[in-house]
Amino acid sequence: MVVADGQYAKTMFMDAVSREGYAFVTKMQCNANLLYPFTGAHPKRRGGRQKWAGKVDFINFDGWARVPGEDRERVWTRVVWAPRYARLLRVVVIQNVDRRGKVKGHVVLCSTDPTLPAEQIRALYSARFRLEFVFRDAKQFAGLNTCQLRRTVALENHWNAAFFALSLGRAEVLLEEAGRLQRPVSQMMFSYEDIKRRAYNRLFARRILRNLGLEARFHELEKHPSRPLDLGVKAA
Repeated sequence: MVVADGQYAKTMFMDAVSREGYAFVTKMQCNANLLYPFTGAHPKRRGGRQKWAGKVDFINFDGWARVPGEDRERVWTRVVWAPRYARLLRVVVIQNVDRRGKVKGHVVLCSTDPTLPAEQIRALYSARFRLEFVFRDAKQFAGLNTCQLRRTVALENHWNAAFFALSLGRAEVLLEEAGRLQRPVSQMMFSYEDIKRRAYNRLFARRILRNLGLEARFHELEKHPSRPLDLGVKAA
């Protein structure tokens, strides 16, 4: 499964992903050119068979399947033909409505796998933003790009170690803060830079106290009102 934003909704990129055997989820233009496949009986007449039953206008959703959505949303899905990509796509249209039920705008998502459920398409595209933060933090704070090995297995081991360290630190902080504040993890703010800063502060504080023979009093720093172990941490 490959998920990317609308900038990658190009025929060349979509075909390349499909050749590798992956499904592709992306965002389309709100006025994308889409056609309904003709499924009725073909009339007995001369000429080619009818292929299309009309163009999608994103206003009339007769024949579309309704999907549960959030408040003030209407979510529709259907398999349609995309002439630009010359393929069938599972399309998900998310309409934003006001209090009176009037449509204020819509978003169009799609998948090259027509069997993929609409709920999963939406969840995957929403998760793309969170995944970008994971790669960003791994590059900035977990040394993702600092490996100079050449063997494929060695490179994969280094990448796995970087992401594992990132995930472990994230889980530790979020679970600890969620338990302390009695709030769901999904509502917690997270900064890996702050985690790394606190870890350095703890390391240097322990080293200084050890050299002074005062390591047994390290716990006093954790409860000190001035919070010396949070030195350099960004304010929320």
